[in-house]
Amino acid sequence: MGQRDAIYRRLFGHHQLLRDLLACAMDPAWLQNLDWASLQAIDTHYVGDRLQQRMGDGAWQIPYQAGNDHLYVLLTLENQSQPDRYMALRLAVYTGLLYQTLVRNKRITLPLPPILPVVLYSGERPWRASRELSALIDSRVSDLDDYQLQLRYLLIDEAALLRAGGLPEQNLAALLFRLEHSNAIEQIPELLHTLIQTMKGSGFEELNRSFTAYIRYLVLARAQPHEPVPLATNLQELAMLISEKPGLWARQWEHEGRLKGRKEGRKEGREEGLHEGAATLLNTLLQRKFGPLPDWASARIAQADTDALQQWVLNVLDAAQIEDVFH
Repeated sequence: MGQRDAIYRRLFGHHQLLRDLLACAMDPAWLQNLDWASLQAIDTHYVGDRLQQRMGDGAWQIPYQAGNDHLYVLLTLENQSQPDRYMALRLAVYTGLLYQTLVRNKRITLPLPPILPVVLYSGERPWRASRELSALIDSRVSDLDDYQLQLRYLLIDEAALLRAGGLPEQNLAALLFRLEHSNAIEQIPELLHTLIQTMKGSGFEELNRSFTAYIRYLVLARAQPHEPVPLATNLQELAMLISEKPGLWARQWEHEGRLKGRKEGRKEGREEGLHEGAATLLNTLLQRKFGPLPDWASARIAQADTDALQQWVLNVLDAAQIEDVFH
């Protein structure tokens, strides 16, 4: 496990941050029915019948009060920094393995508790992967539709939420998003101050230390300063250390930020251009060979990534009918 994954897992081991994360994308009234204080982490080292080991980013069991019925909701979280077109399939596998493991360990019984699969996406590129497993399955044999696996996951796209605006000011997850996507050292002291104010009182000590590790190892290290990142055990110490040498941090951050921005801009521009070019070429070839496109074909093209589009362009050459293109 890399340092970034380890720090993110440490952060989301705190129920306060998990709760605020879901509040960014779900109905707050529903979240009030969850007993967050009784949240329990679940081992995500799933082992299948053939002993292939898989590991999800995190899973938790949360009591849910619905009327007079007391049941459990299982929450799974996948942290992604890049789009993954097979994410719906991965989560379907993880969900099945999670159920299987809990049944085998006699932690759950029938009826099975519901599972909420969540993908936290911290990348800048638009997330184009389908959020439903059914969209990944060939639908031309409609008689089999009722027998296919179904799963839909909740996507929490940090950059998209920040661009849309409207996130609560003192939501811990929203503050994490702003730190993750900050592009100037001048933004950090203000975010630190808001974090400190939000986590006042008892019960936040360990989360304070987890945020400190995240900022120290991932946010400040982004500037690659000439001096080692100062040691700090909590956000208050970190804020004081940053304020002591604002010029050094600002110069380094500005320099590295310009380089990174130019590189990412060129890379993202190339990727966007390749994707749009492949989609345009495929549409042109299909219409030239088969006439107007059916709705299902247009939907497949709109959801596909660049690799799939380029493969389908090649498939047009040998296809006898439009369905052959999408094999």
